Amino acid sequence: MELKPIEQQASRFTDPDQPDKPMSIVLRHVDDASKEEWYLERRIAYDDRHLGTIVVPRDKDTFTTDLTSVPDLFTWLVPRTGNHLAAALVHDALTPPFSDPTNGPDWMPVDLKVSQLDADRVFRDAMADLGTPLIRRWMVWSAVSIPTAWKAVRWKAVPGYLGLFAIVVLGWFATLDLFDQGNWLPWMWDRHWFTELLLGGAMAVVIPLALAALWPSRLRRAGAITGVALAALLPVTALVGSATFAYQVAEYRLKVWAAPKWWQVLLKVGATLAAIGLAWLTFFMFRRYG
Repeated sequence: MELKPIEQQASRFTDPDQPDKPMSIVLRHVDDASKEEWYLERRIAYDDRHLGTIVVPRDKDTFTTDLTSVPDLFTWLVPRTGNHLAAALVHDALTPPFSDPTNGPDWMPVDLKVSQLDADRVFRDAMADLGTPLIRRWMVWSAVSIPTAWKAVRWKAVPGYLGLFAIVVLGWFATLDLFDQGNWLPWMWDRHWFTELLLGGAMAVVIPLALAALWPSRLRRAGAITGVALAALLPVTALVGSATFAYQVAEYRLKVWAAPKWWQVLLKVGATLAAIGLAWLTFFMFRRYG
């Protein structure tokens, strides 16, 4: 899957302030206990195969991290800590706001030019050096690269995002087909449930791989991996997401929709209304064809 397989080399991570000692991650929680943010008490260095040695953070008093940035919904797949943590810390330093050229990037040397796509690639290679399993590191890399696409290539990424939306729509119809709630997709229709399961699983791989061609060249592998994972995990993610959202509403009530900016509030409300509408439509389809 990798064009040039990465051989694990944990020795690429070092302590830049004490070269004779191995890397040590020492974290201190920020003063505000309500925030899941941490400081690094000691710097770490990573010797990247393409960019050279990257030392982070440059300023230990201003650099903060939320460890591995994973939504709560997916921590069962990618935990916030683990053998990939050092790679996540390096990636945080290469990502805004710490890569802000106005105030100077947080890494050293400060004149090193690192695009966001480069930062994501560093993250993937660093995880390989730390021994993160193959499938997990490629899924993590894909998960961070898809949002990066909008920052890096803007409108060129729109066809790729539309392809992901198409995968979600097809996955919804495939689920209805599997439970015999109508005949929607020609490769499933009114067949035995086991045959439908096999054909649906096959198309959950073939279709995302084909739609990956809609992404710009540097993002096609990320689009393919994300598309296949989305198709395979859609039903499970929907169920876990529904349970998680129900808990959050019961626990936090209206604070669930709170956000620092007005457009983020509208986005949360809009996403909630869309999810409710989809749930109602699914219920209607089961009543209509059940």
